Amino acid sequence: MFGLPKKIVIFDLECTTWEGAAARNWSLPGEHREVIQLGAVLVETEKFIELDSVEFLVRPKINTVLSQYFINLTNIKQKEVDEKGVKFEIFLRNFFEFCSETELYCFDKIDDSRLFDRDVLMENCKLYGIKFPFKMGRFHNINKVFFQHGVKIKQSGAAPKAFGIESAGPHHNALSDARGIVVGLRALGASLNN
Repeated sequence: MFGLPKKIVIFDLECTTWEGAAARNWSLPGEHREVIQLGAVLVETEKFIELDSVEFLVRPKINTVLSQYFINLTNIKQKEVDEKGVKFEIFLRNFFEFCSETELYCFDKIDDSRLFDRDVLMENCKLYGIKFPFKMGRFHNINKVFFQHGVKIKQSGAAPKAFGIESAGPHHNALSDARGIVVGLRALGASLNN
């Protein structure tokens, strides 16, 4: 459906942040966008059925103490990251294996050439001196599908709401937001078939 491959991985991530960091594009000294959480779902695109999912917590190397702003935004606690978080290298290897050769879709603005989530992954690899294992051409903006059908969505977690559906999980939770995109795609497909 929507000209997508038969199976795709939709992913979302949460990274270190501080009050006002997004507005200033993480430009203050020490404001590195380190991955803290990533959630991904493997879906078939005929009916947008989830086939598999994965969720990672990652321990940051530079900003090891989460800001209160980040904790309030994501509800991810310092203790969770300290006890359950894995090293970035381990997370990246496991995420790469989960994705296999599947095309990767994340959410971003339409008027931007960036892909925030892909760019954060690349930035972390550069920050930690690790080779980025993915081919750049595998990453796509899933928001283009919504936009092409006249649906305007400002953030990944808002996809269900665009169709009058209540989100099943909390916003700014990577796996919940990735699943929200799937719900939105399913609703979009249903609306076009009616």
